[in-house]
Amino acid sequence: MERNGTTAGEKRKAMNAKQINQSYEIVAFLARHGFRPTSVKGDNYWYISMIREPEGRASFKVDSRKNFWYDHALGVGGNLIDLACRLFQNSDVREVMRLITDGLSSFHPQKTEMRLRHDVSSGLRIMSEGMLESDYLQRYLRSRGISGEVARRYCFQVSYKHMGRQYNAIGFRNRAGGIEMRSVNFKSCIAPKDVSYIDNSGNKLFVFEGFMDFLSYWMLPVFQISDANFLILNSTSQLKRAHEFLAAPGPKYLFLDNDKAGFETAACMKHNYPNVIDMAVMYDGCKDLNDFLTQNQHLNDQRLAVALVREEGPKAPENALRPFHGQNKT
Repeated sequence: MERNGTTAGEKRKAMNAKQINQSYEIVAFLARHGFRPTSVKGDNYWYISMIREPEGRASFKVDSRKNFWYDHALGVGGNLIDLACRLFQNSDVREVMRLITDGLSSFHPQKTEMRLRHDVSSGLRIMSEGMLESDYLQRYLRSRGISGEVARRYCFQVSYKHMGRQYNAIGFRNRAGGIEMRSVNFKSCIAPKDVSYIDNSGNKLFVFEGFMDFLSYWMLPVFQISDANFLILNSTSQLKRAHEFLAAPGPKYLFLDNDKAGFETAACMKHNYPNVIDMAVMYDGCKDLNDFLTQNQHLNDQRLAVALVREEGPKAPENALRPFHGQNKT
């Protein structure tokens, strides 16, 4: 219930066309209705067109930054409502607005939702999603130092087909409904690619490069503090999609990889956002947080890390802040 006495549903129904176009992402809207891009290039998501006869190649583009679409074969484009009118084959804008907003708090698919999906770019076909039960995947997780209990809290099992054979992988969903997938010697993503965000109504933000590092965090109690939200980039290339979370007040603790991409991403964050604390010095000499975990699974006394992560505010030793090398603020 809103403070003025209206429900969230009534508020959505009262939204005008401009508000709807600004509030809901076309990529997420298409994902909810079962349409997946064949490829993602920067801000541009390419699809087999869903508003005309099936084609052999993708010529329907969504610019996720501008939140506009364009069908190159038809030579037409527009905003979300324009697309929904064509997709629902309904010219009654008021009715289309109701179809878009009715009963929805957002266009992010729910975690329990399952559907047959095909990622044309990778040749993967998702057959089912369910509880993480595979012995093969459990052994893989143990080899990475992660318990099944922690993994099941945030992940699920994905059954997929590739080149006629069926496999299982660990799935981790992003906020647009895409799936990060991992197993032994296998790493892939079912588009759309996006960051993952876990909101605990905290006043601190913990940032991870990938979900294996996020799971590793839960296996290292010495790093854990209260009142934290979690942002998993799923790739350093997704940094621009994390702006709304990084721009929020409060300290940001970075658990990025100890490599060039991690260093550059950390430097960019420290240059553009306040109260950024680089935690990678705590696992210096290790590739990433999971590497630190696998090398120190029986380590009970990590006093070096304790001094930094206790409730002492967003300060860190000077050597914990990796240097910034001439990047311009954008």
